[in-house]
Amino acid sequence: MSSRVRIAVVGCGLIGAEHLRAWRAVARVAGKHFEIAAVCDSNGALAESSALEVRRWQTTPVTVHTSYEDLLDGSIDGVDICLPTYLHEQVACSALDAGVHAMVEKPLAMTIQAGRRMRDTAVRANRVLSMAEDHRRTAAIRTTRWLVHETGLIGTPELIQAQRVRYEPNPTRTGWRTQRALGGGGWAIDNGAHLIDSLAYIVGPLSSVTAVAKRLHNTPVFHANGDTRIDEREDFLSALMTFESGTTGIFSCVSSLPHADDFSFALRGTTGAIVDDGGQLFHAPLPEARVHARGGNRRSLRDFHKDFLASLSPREHEKYFPFGLTHGFAIECAEFLLAIRDGAQVEIGADTALNTLATSLAFYESAIAGRTVSVTEVLNGSLSEYQKTIKVGPLESDFKRV
Repeated sequence: MSSRVRIAVVGCGLIGAEHLRAWRAVARVAGKHFEIAAVCDSNGALAESSALEVRRWQTTPVTVHTSYEDLLDGSIDGVDICLPTYLHEQVACSALDAGVHAMVEKPLAMTIQAGRRMRDTAVRANRVLSMAEDHRRTAAIRTTRWLVHETGLIGTPELIQAQRVRYEPNPTRTGWRTQRALGGGGWAIDNGAHLIDSLAYIVGPLSSVTAVAKRLHNTPVFHANGDTRIDEREDFLSALMTFESGTTGIFSCVSSLPHADDFSFALRGTTGAIVDDGGQLFHAPLPEARVHARGGNRRSLRDFHKDFLASLSPREHEKYFPFGLTHGFAIECAEFLLAIRDGAQVEIGADTALNTLATSLAFYESAIAGRTVSVTEVLNGSLSEYQKTIKVGPLESDFKRV
């Protein structure tokens, strides 16, 4: 490896642009340690425009590619994979086999089998495999975990309530996420991965899920080539969640039943609660959440952030906020850089990412099986009926109401 870690960003769409902004933030405080050596996207014009953006803040050259295989010639140390989910396994395993470290956007993969292959390839190649999950790295989630585990302010967590209703009477949808063979599913595996990872970080892993999933409407999806398809994702998902700690969770998300937009999140303990009803469910709790303690005391979650920071040792502060960075995307990029450069441990490695994936898939496996499903039986591969239908169908297994 050269004195500067050479990073390639693969995928220059919406999330790729977000990652490039994050790398720019890292460059402001640690630019001497790395360079964006290449950008890659099958859309050559998009790749060129992304390279142009990098050249505005970086003096070293940036090469442009339309095929990720071009990056596996020894010129790159790490790839930041910002591609649709169905490409994660292929690109990550190719990079790892070539001796290149990999960071992959959430979710890790579409199936446990694919995720295991990614993990095993990383182990065999002795290379880093990290999942880019920015929300647990935010100040709000870090502070929430500290409140629960270190202050005792809310007591023992007993109940998590998470609900989102967003009625879309005339939706116009595009993109790969609406196809199960490209995204793997809907809320639980996509945006829900944020919430699942955050909850596991705050109160511990989920042990089982009892879920109902439905696709109440055949919502049309319009593609750039003029084709019209049906959105294959569920538009109704409800579940009872049981955590290893004994905490109970109640979750629901629906976009197909007439109602004004509604959002609520609450983490209720034996002596207090953290309540958030003004943000985005899958990113909760946000800094605006309110912390309720016995006696009627209420404070904003944001108010506790300084106390959380003051509780950290210098080593812990550097671990959670490398180079003094505070934005989740920038932190995950800096962590990946330090793992390549120094051999530092990544926070969300393959095993943690696999557990989040198994939990997401447990929602769907439960809905298909019509019973409570343990995360363990999904993780060990003994239950995979939903996963078998991801690429081959039939769509009747995709929760279409009959």
